[in-house]
Amino acid sequence: MSNGFAGFRFGKNAFEDSWGLLAGFTAIREQAEVEAQCVVPTPILTFYYNGDPIQPETVSQTYDFSCGEFITNAALECDGKSVEVEYTVFCSRTSPSLLIGIVKASGEIDGKLTLTVNYKMNETYAYMVSDMQYFNPRSGHHDGKYLVYSRDRSTTCGVAFRLLGNTPDLERNGEMSAKVTLEPSGKELYIVTSYIPGIMHGEPHNQAERMLVNADWLGVELIREQNKKAWAKLWESRVVVDGATERWQDAIDASFFYLMSSCSEFSPMSASPYGLSLPLGYYGHCFWDTESFMFMPQLFCNKHIAENMLEYRFKRIDAAQNNARINGYRGIQFPWESHTKGYEVVATWANCGGEQHVNMDVALAFDGYARVHGDEFFIKERAWPVIKGVCEWVESRVEKTDRGYEIQHITGIDEETDNVNNDSYSNIMAAKVLKAGCRYSEMLGYGKRADWEEIADRMFVPINDDGVLLQYEGMPEKERQVATNLMAYFPYGYDDDKYRDTFKNTCEYYISHGIEHFCNYPMLSGFVGIFPAWLGDREYSKKLYEIGNLDFFSEPFWAPVEWRLHTEEERTDPKQELKAVFVSGRGALISGLIMGLCKMCPFNGEPNGSIEDWFGEDIVLPDGWNKITVGKITVRGKNYRLEAEQGAKKAKLTEI
Repeated sequence: MSNGFAGFRFGKNAFEDSWGLLAGFTAIREQAEVEAQCVVPTPILTFYYNGDPIQPETVSQTYDFSCGEFITNAALECDGKSVEVEYTVFCSRTSPSLLIGIVKASGEIDGKLTLTVNYKMNETYAYMVSDMQYFNPRSGHHDGKYLVYSRDRSTTCGVAFRLLGNTPDLERNGEMSAKVTLEPSGKELYIVTSYIPGIMHGEPHNQAERMLVNADWLGVELIREQNKKAWAKLWESRVVVDGATERWQDAIDASFFYLMSSCSEFSPMSASPYGLSLPLGYYGHCFWDTESFMFMPQLFCNKHIAENMLEYRFKRIDAAQNNARINGYRGIQFPWESHTKGYEVVATWANCGGEQHVNMDVALAFDGYARVHGDEFFIKERAWPVIKGVCEWVESRVEKTDRGYEIQHITGIDEETDNVNNDSYSNIMAAKVLKAGCRYSEMLGYGKRADWEEIADRMFVPINDDGVLLQYEGMPEKERQVATNLMAYFPYGYDDDKYRDTFKNTCEYYISHGIEHFCNYPMLSGFVGIFPAWLGDREYSKKLYEIGNLDFFSEPFWAPVEWRLHTEEERTDPKQELKAVFVSGRGALISGLIMGLCKMCPFNGEPNGSIEDWFGEDIVLPDGWNKITVGKITVRGKNYRLEAEQGAKKAKLTEI
């Protein structure tokens, strides 16, 4: 459960089993020896009847995707009489530092029912935090607050809480603990907790207390209503597929929900593959996943989230410049794994230092935002510095040979093949960034860049004698090939006239060389079904879409995982809960529906050209699908409904 600023996981006993993460609260992880996420203390609820502890028995749990509320219903046995307890928790999207808990008890008892709220570290991850300084309540604005230090004391966070509503006989027990009498009359007790990362404030514990004052002013019911309205606004961009099964629509809705839960317009960080759902999941770092998968739906569905994701990169340009210098290049080089400071934090044993295509992925995200939203200030103050810096990097990275310009000793998307020459995806994207740089240079009055234009025009791309775009130069033919370079065609719209005929050849090659096995993998499997659709094969498109998406969810609550789950036993195994939620692949699915099957590519045409230039012809959807409707996308200051109907000439935009 997350709002992209803070994230929490609640177990089957939501009263006692929980832990949380906060964007920007990190420490050097002992095993990997790199910066990684730390956990934060979460509220632990303990019930007492006449002074004796009683254990709640969970009856049911529901997750309301419409507003991000997680509800646990439990029963308390009190001298043979039963009390029903409803515990609702949510992360506010409009007051992003707040975790709201709502406890409501109903029943008739003879004795006294009390509740203790205590803030503890989950024992599984307690080693991530060194110590917590407690501050006794003095102002009356809080019932307890902590200044929490990460294990290496490199970062801090502030935590403060207050009990509101049904709170007679409040006892402050100290050390972030309070006790209240709980009236089983259906009245609500509010547990309001504020979490502030130290990278956003020098005294995060005091700011956390201030946010409690603000919450008191607004009132929990208003905060709850504002959160529901914020989610309702996000759901205006819901993707609906006419003709799809109920299971398919559930998968699409779950993908949209978890993707939106993981991204925020207010976070000091961007989104990582596991969002804020797993401390050990890639350590919370930002990869190319951010721009190439999670960013694309935001680009059309929520421009403010998309802009904040790019602001994270922009504010770390100095670190990217230092990274380029360290590697002996000019310009800027965004790291393969980035965290709070923006320098390279890939674990040294991972050997991914050569996966430099992330540089082009980031630059093209800035290009995409400039094209879709046409913000002149953004183009000049944000997009141009990034694109220019990456162009300068490419210029110093390439080697001029008799065949043109080449990029040697690099790792492509397929991490199983390190240190290759002329990875086709990297070379194609480098040329695309250079061409974008040339256009923006002229748009902004800086003149033509003949040097960039020449490199882009003469960039070497490895194509074999059969007209197949190879993953990299010298790629051996295998029974199974990972079709990673198809990403040059989607989402980036590779349309170079010199290689236009290679698309059909390349798709047919990978389809005949084990593309179905590739659908077991994360990320690209989410949209690989678009390629047979573009070739007109509806039946095979449906097959690839199904095996590349429907088996990537686990129970309960359609939590998305990283690797395909082949059996029902795997999908319902409680241990899968530890692997969720992996949102990169869910971003791939949503972007493939919005852009791929609708044949809408903003990277085509001139940056300030007509929107009509984005749309390809002849809509083909997977077998059984009749129409895709995206309720709202925002393009250049206007809101549209996007529709792509099977057999239509083009997708249709209707202003709303």
